[in-house]
Amino acid sequence: MASFDPFPVLTTPRLRLRALEPGDAERVFLIQSDPEVVRYAGRGPDTSLADSEQRIAVVIAGVRENTSIRWGITLAESGELVGSGGFWRWNKPHRWAEIGYELLPAHWNRGIMTEALRAILRFGFESMDLHRVEAQLDPENRASARVLERLGFTREGQHRQNWYYDGRFTDTAVYGLLRGELGAAAT
Repeated sequence: MASFDPFPVLTTPRLRLRALEPGDAERVFLIQSDPEVVRYAGRGPDTSLADSEQRIAVVIAGVRENTSIRWGITLAESGELVGSGGFWRWNKPHRWAEIGYELLPAHWNRGIMTEALRAILRFGFESMDLHRVEAQLDPENRASARVLERLGFTREGQHRQNWYYDGRFTDTAVYGLLRGELGAAAT
């Protein structure tokens, strides 16, 4: 079983994925308070620095308890924190977890999230011994769906009106990637 101590730093040609720390609260707030970032998240944006501090505390607790892991996505050249991504809802007995991620809009459409998720997926399959990774998203979030499809995920179905937020019910599209399909995600 994977150990997150020491925290596994991942590197790619353009990125360094590292632990989120309390000192990242202002950058996390910048990301999580952006209405475009949370547009399809089924929740409102962070409204205070305290919201982002609490978000980081939950991430740190998950890593410490070995129940989830989330990396801060930083640009290798500048060290600037531009997003985050990782696994949660980790079901160890059944060897699957859900993946989640977000990125500042200024960095959209540059392949950054695809590059980060390739490294995260590789870690999940190789170090966490995952057999399956699942992603759940608002079906209207076509940009996120394209990232998943580029990585080899298959759209497996849709839960109808299973999420209630802002006075309306929304559907959830379910995507899955199996360990044997990692070839598409590892290149």
